[in-house]
Amino acid sequence: MAHLFAVLLAAIVLQAPAPAPPQITLDARWVATFETPPVASPGFDSTTAYVPLKGQLVAVDLNRGTVRWRLDVATAFTPATGGGLVFTVSEQTIEARDAATGETKWRAPLPGGAAAPLYWDTGWLLASTTAGDLAAFRAADGTLVWRRQLGAPLASAPGPALDRLFLPLADNRLVALQLETGATIWERKQSAPITALLALDDQLVFGTDAKNMVSVDLARGRERWTWPLGGDVAGNPTADDKRIYFASRDNILRAVDRKSGNLKWKASLGSRPAGGPLRLNDLLLMPLVSNRIIGFDPESGTPNATAAAAGEIGLQPYVRRDARQTLPLLITVSREGQLQGFGRRYEPVPQPLAELPGLPAVP
Repeated sequence: MAHLFAVLLAAIVLQAPAPAPPQITLDARWVATFETPPVASPGFDSTTAYVPLKGQLVAVDLNRGTVRWRLDVATAFTPATGGGLVFTVSEQTIEARDAATGETKWRAPLPGGAAAPLYWDTGWLLASTTAGDLAAFRAADGTLVWRRQLGAPLASAPGPALDRLFLPLADNRLVALQLETGATIWERKQSAPITALLALDDQLVFGTDAKNMVSVDLARGRERWTWPLGGDVAGNPTADDKRIYFASRDNILRAVDRKSGNLKWKASLGSRPAGGPLRLNDLLLMPLVSNRIIGFDPESGTPNATAAAAGEIGLQPYVRRDARQTLPLLITVSREGQLQGFGRRYEPVPQPLAELPGLPAVP
């Protein structure tokens, strides 16, 4: 009898639904308003947003939303950041400034001018020119290390993995280079433009205008899996140790197994995505073409968080993965020119009362 009872109890436990993930509330901590909208997406480091306005570059503290410095700088591209520096390009000149003060540290010529935003990675600064060259500078002092003629400029941001650099080019080629020398390792021609790219240590994942998401190996660019989608890819994919996440403009967010590409879950967004998914420790955030951000549990795809920005989200938000959990973790940029920081709401931990209200304390 006892054995039968144990079997029945185990069956009930196995059939019980998994507990719902805890609901997370994101509160607005600050708002920074500008007279004009940004001309491009801000650049970010761990403490600061560098906002390119018309004829100006403004550094905004991410903890408080206050302006750290403001300079007359004309650039049409997102600033690059790294190594305590912020990098801008205008006309045919690259400038590096101290991230804390805005003081100019070095300048370097860029013949032909930039065709895409600068890109920083592990001490390298990469610049794509309108002539189809890729120039690699030493980021600390602006020394030109190598320059390669690729035949087309970058179509979107490159992706580094191990000692290689993966480049989505405007002529639909995907090219793998040796980072230290610029030597070509392999290239792959796509049938449609590459619109989003994520380089991982075990694969390269990218979206195309042909409404699909593709994974290839790093060694030769051979296809591992392909996901056909009902709309164009929105923003860049993101990943963790188990899954790869991507959104498409059929208003669907998908999570696929990192190794096999098999679908783990999908969620309807109810509105068009304003960018790609953003991964935090226990939260996957999706910005929508409105003022709303929806959060999902990464394990199950269950909605578990919401936030409302001060204005319609116009550019890809930013998440501070390494910041303390009590600080603003999500930074949004509205079409009207508002930068806003959101932090998690933490309810106070219940504490036992030393005495009941209205009653004398018991010795």
